[in-house]
Amino acid sequence: MSAARAETVLVPVHCSKSPEWSAFATIYQHAFPFWEREPLPRIATRIDSGRYRLTVLRSADELVAGFHLLDRVAVLDYAVLTFLAVRRALRGRGLGRRLLRDAVCAFHAEAGPAWLFVEAEAELVPFYLGQGFRQLALDYRVPHYGSLTATQPMTLLTLHRSDRVGSIAGELIRQVIEHLFSDGYQVRPDDARLVRQQQRVPDLVGVF
Repeated sequence: MSAARAETVLVPVHCSKSPEWSAFATIYQHAFPFWEREPLPRIATRIDSGRYRLTVLRSADELVAGFHLLDRVAVLDYAVLTFLAVRRALRGRGLGRRLLRDAVCAFHAEAGPAWLFVEAEAELVPFYLGQGFRQLALDYRVPHYGSLTATQPMTLLTLHRSDRVGSIAGELIRQVIEHLFSDGYQVRPDDARLVRQQQRVPDLVGVF
């Protein structure tokens, strides 16, 4: 057992009024730029309703070292790893990999969604590929929170329960993107960024 594993424990957080909430919020705000951050009040509401599953990694001295946040999308056959981060001073110790492995295990343990998706910037793609995710052959650009026009290039990655998928129907990916953009980034259905992104999705999306 590694020192990092021996000295830390994974703790599910079911309520935004829990003692871990403040530490989670601090790490979250430091780890992600403003344009990428979902509003904290909405995260709190979704945790309290049971839709978002927040898990924190706590050290022996009760310090919250990092977290992952899973979104179980009941209306569609997928889940989303919405956010994952480690406290900046504790990076480079394998804690991010431990959090990601736990998120993947939670996905596999729950009956239901066949797909787990995550959006990642280019420098983080190898991190997810190393834990079994596969990259979609897709030109993918997400909206900025708080902007009516700005976008950011991202990579959309997925993990399937069977891990034997060579391609995905474009119709499914369009449904996923529509939900991510409208429910996550809160853009309107007629937002030009959503319309253009849907037009970039081929009928069959390769997975590699």
